Amino acid sequence: MNQQYWDRLAENFSARVFEIGVGETNGALAATVEKLSRRHKTAGDFGCGAGGTTPLLATYFDEVIAIDYAKKLLRQAQKRVRTDNVHFLAADLSAKKQPAVKVDAAFCINALLHPDAKKRRRIAKTVYACTRSGGAAVVIAPALESYLRTYQVLVECRVAQGQGRKKAVRAVAPLARKEVQSLVEGIVDVGGTPTKHYMHDELVQQLEDAGFAVATVTRVEFSWSEVLDDLPQDLQKFHPWDWLAVAGK
Repeated sequence: MNQQYWDRLAENFSARVFEIGVGETNGALAATVEKLSRRHKTAGDFGCGAGGTTPLLATYFDEVIAIDYAKKLLRQAQKRVRTDNVHFLAADLSAKKQPAVKVDAAFCINALLHPDAKKRRRIAKTVYACTRSGGAAVVIAPALESYLRTYQVLVECRVAQGQGRKKAVRAVAPLARKEVQSLVEGIVDVGGTPTKHYMHDELVQQLEDAGFAVATVTRVEFSWSEVLDDLPQDLQKFHPWDWLAVAGK
């Protein structure tokens, strides 16, 4: 996971990388943005990518600073968001030198994904340092529980199609072994890229270690079509999700 990787994705980013800001199904992120905008005026989109969440922030906040270290992605975001209240900045959130930015509300949407724990800590510390005292942070991160649940749903799909459960489990197990690179660390191969996934308490600890006081952790849900094809209707009651944490400084 490096600048060259994200730059290669830039030309077709929205088609190849799922953007929770435009793909959520339960409205949790949108409701959180609207609520925080009542008390805060400036927002930071830390790890903005191609600008999936930036337009939403620009709608509610007086000023938005969108930050990413992949310059091609920033150019995509600039084409996507043409409003006067959004400013773009190229910066590496995992670098020791932190950007000279201060915002009331910090949004870190699926940016704490690096497989290296040290870089994740630096990103979290950067977001904390760039948040004003009395401000808030919203962090969305992939849920390890949700990802593991996908393998169980795959088994249920095979059983629904008439396959025996033991045979279905044996068929799905090799895929899990291939994709889950480290169950202990929560590192999963997503599209060929090692990606950090979090358990609930782990995400809370990550943010508290950075200095934040976590207020709530909820789910931001998305469609099964983002992870599985042709899922039977009776298995679509529960949706896959990312964690959405709201914290204060």
